[in-house]
Amino acid sequence: MRKLGLTALTLAAAAAVQGFSGCAKKKDISMPTYAETAVQTPTSAPAGGAELSGDSYNADEYYTKIQEKVNSTAVDSEPLELGLVGNELITPDESDQEAELGAYKISSSGVKLYYDDTVFSDELMLTLEKYFLSFPSADYNTYQKCIFPSYIDEMEEFLTREYDYDLKTSFSKRCSTLASNMNGDYRITRIKLETAPIYDETKDNLENYFQSLDDVFGKDYYEQVKSESDEVIDASFYVMGEDSYGNEGIIVSAYEIVFAVKDGKYYTFG
Repeated sequence: MRKLGLTALTLAAAAAVQGFSGCAKKKDISMPTYAETAVQTPTSAPAGGAELSGDSYNADEYYTKIQEKVNSTAVDSEPLELGLVGNELITPDESDQEAELGAYKISSSGVKLYYDDTVFSDELMLTLEKYFLSFPSADYNTYQKCIFPSYIDEMEEFLTREYDYDLKTSFSKRCSTLASNMNGDYRITRIKLETAPIYDETKDNLENYFQSLDDVFGKDYYEQVKSESDEVIDASFYVMGEDSYGNEGIIVSAYEIVFAVKDGKYYTFG
């Protein structure tokens, strides 16, 4: 993923962004306040637990729980269950604090999804949602189903050779970093996907994106991906989440992400 500049509709401009103050008053979060209907596809519980979150957040102990969960995960070959996205496009009233974010749909996991469905398919958007839902719950089985198959093989080899650990450890570290930013348990509340801008007039976005992976894997991995997939898609995304106190804020802002389409399924890298 590559950091991009903020757009005029950046989620950071939303009045709903409240930061992550640990001294904020707790509220009942047994039901997502952003979902207008009951969640049909419940998401997994956060990995660490309330006793290690908020004012009680302990990075080392939280990471230990993440590691334990990830290392004990059995990877299966079952297809990724994407859930559903609502047909209704919800446009907030101009007086609503969400209005600057634009119109959205609600997934069956209760996440607000902001995207143009004439540009990006529901399946792509739901795959991106599943990818990010895997981090707060340290759900390695779901995570690896969202990742392009040959990337998993190449990255496993690279990590073993250069760092003497595997992709599960890398995933655990990513989960831990995101949890640290949120002081422990959190959940994903909103995801926005838009067309990536042109970063360099002299070089194709995708060629530029894959250059680092070409260097890491010691091969022309972009050519390999094109030969193994039906389409490669470039995009930019934002993610917001709610911490254990109910405060909502930006988790990831304006980063590039690439998807490869293979046999009608969408996969990402990283």
